[in-house]
Amino acid sequence: MKKILTLFLITIISLLVVFPVLAEDKNFQNSGFAGIIPKLPQTPNDPELVNDFVYPPWGPVCQRYTYTVTYKDKEGRKPEYMRIIFNGKPIEMEKQKPNNNDYKNGVTYIYKFVPNKLGSNFYYFETSNGLGKARAGIIDSPDNGPVLFKSAFDKNEIAVIDSQTGQKVLSYPTKEEWVGGIALSDDGKYLAAKTSFKIYLFDLDNPQKPKWVYEHIKGSGMVGGDVKGGIDISGDGSKIIASIGQSVLLFDQSGHEPLWRNDQVGNTYNVAISRDGKYMAAATAGEESNPRTNLLILWSADSEKPLWTYHSSGNFHDVSLSADGQYIAAATGCPDRRFYVFSRDSNTPLIKSEMLTRDSPVHRAKISADGTLAAVGSESDAGAVFLFNTNSPNPVWKFPTPNGSSVRALNFTPDGKYIGAATFGGQAYIFEKDKSSPVATWVVNNAALGGVDIADDGSFIAAGGTDNKLHIFERGKTTGIEIPFDEYVEEIDISGNGQYVAAGTGGSVYFFESINNDNKIFPCTTIIEPKPQGAMGENSTGGQPTNSLCGDGKCEGPETIDNCQQDCDPNSKTTTGKPPIKNTQPKLPGMLFGFGFIGSVLLLGVSKVFKKYLIQFCVSKFSSSKLTDRKITIFLLIMSILFLFLTLTAVLVNKNPDAILLKTGEQTKPEPGRVILNQENKPILNEGKQKSGVCGNNICEPGLGETRENCHKDCSAGD
Repeated sequence: MKKILTLFLITIISLLVVFPVLAEDKNFQNSGFAGIIPKLPQTPNDPELVNDFVYPPWGPVCQRYTYTVTYKDKEGRKPEYMRIIFNGKPIEMEKQKPNNNDYKNGVTYIYKFVPNKLGSNFYYFETSNGLGKARAGIIDSPDNGPVLFKSAFDKNEIAVIDSQTGQKVLSYPTKEEWVGGIALSDDGKYLAAKTSFKIYLFDLDNPQKPKWVYEHIKGSGMVGGDVKGGIDISGDGSKIIASIGQSVLLFDQSGHEPLWRNDQVGNTYNVAISRDGKYMAAATAGEESNPRTNLLILWSADSEKPLWTYHSSGNFHDVSLSADGQYIAAATGCPDRRFYVFSRDSNTPLIKSEMLTRDSPVHRAKISADGTLAAVGSESDAGAVFLFNTNSPNPVWKFPTPNGSSVRALNFTPDGKYIGAATFGGQAYIFEKDKSSPVATWVVNNAALGGVDIADDGSFIAAGGTDNKLHIFERGKTTGIEIPFDEYVEEIDISGNGQYVAAGTGGSVYFFESINNDNKIFPCTTIIEPKPQGAMGENSTGGQPTNSLCGDGKCEGPETIDNCQQDCDPNSKTTTGKPPIKNTQPKLPGMLFGFGFIGSVLLLGVSKVFKKYLIQFCVSKFSSSKLTDRKITIFLLIMSILFLFLTLTAVLVNKNPDAILLKTGEQTKPEPGRVILNQENKPILNEGKQKSGVCGNNICEPGLGETRENCHKDCSAGD
């Protein structure tokens, strides 16, 4: 027994000491090199690395990308070295301004890189001042950037193809606007399309130009992001539901002014409309902690006021409606990862499945016209196609894809008999509802397929992907028709009569997985210089510089003296006319040893119980000394005093060096690592006056309310 207890105590102590270290170690299995990066010991002499980012965050190969980080030292000591660890290789960085030696206030370092092949480039920053070290970009894993494309995505297109001949009957260039949704009326007469900032309606009787165009002014599109809205059209083409950014809009075929508009807190992933045009739904993104986001929303055509909403812990990635709008199917991302079925009469789920993946989104959920069946597709290393009866939370069958490849493209025939699906591995499938194995399979080599639709009679499918082609595959034939495009084909819809296939190009799929199916080396005889940061911001986020809080008194992210003089010019004032805020106010104490002190007091109060059932038992095994109440009381009293001393020490030592006091009537935005205090020295995280952190700046800020659930990009290795 003595040996067992000794081993148990050693194990517990080892876990307490070793596990926190291992929890912050980083394994680079996917980065092309292996090994554990040990946790850096913290010292009072450590420098600081802030405002780490890569610009542009996305784009083609052969473009110049700049990795940037700012070095600070409270004593003004220069760095012994300043490196970027790039794909496992340490590379010395250069000063952005060679003559800047103001290390106390911060010196910016850069590394410029021109990639000549597709794939992920993992990096983080590391520095030392000779006494201590610091890292950035390694909160949960090395950053993965930039996201590389084969092209500049400036030749996007809306097209309609004759399914029999493969000829384009409509070709409309959208240039730099990514196409975020395509929808054809049943008879193929009307085509609705959604781009980054516009909504189009085409009449195929006059395909040379749009019947009307709606240009979104308020808010932004999501070019270069994973949430980009969607569009759908009623069977007769009379009603169009669309979303851009945080806005959901209902249109009539007759004009470009919306019948109604509903603005959301979270951006919209997708929308759907019933075949009769009477009901419509939206799947929105957001935060688990915010009940106004992560919503599934149902409307009638009569009013912008929802019939009901339903909040999930994860983003709603997809939604579809039965023909009469009686039933709604939906799918969610992390951390929820489920399939849902609702009735239009209630926001209580009729079906709420178990989690369908380990750590990846359930991206597609399509329901049959009569609402009895649903097909579901999941992503990442648990990629699969599921078939559900909509009266049971358990799937009828499941088809795991080869190597778990993501299923981001999936659709159902109205009668529920056939399912069309495509994967990031290049596979295209047709399934019958009664069989878990595909009845037809095609493989597109060296391409990831992210768009698919199936004809209403199940006779053919249309799939598109990273090979910049639309593929039309007929059931019973091994080859198909290929229609070339200049950009990635993601959005696809087949008319109800099967006559036409609509397609739209864009690049958002790249933001979900790294696509690298070949080892092609590009010559890069000409280096593409990126647009100025302000211009890139306008094209990607509707006019706002990415990762920027311009006007907060802090030069950060992509901010420079050119695009944010008030923050980056030391002689400039902030937008309020006041100097930048100095971090000189009291800080927040740690609570670890405080809990220990409280626990020890409770132990003292129940000493007799512990004497009888725990302490007496354990100590008697290791010592011949006889325990008395007096000895136990003295021992626990000593421990209480020790915990009290450690608590006071934590109050004085474990501080947030960036906490600031918010004066009455003053508003500001927190920077990475900064906590704002009110007059009672209590933190203000989000009371409507400032954001709770800077989600998307590649820094996990738990003190500002960021978590894996509400800021997955910063606080997790992946979705």
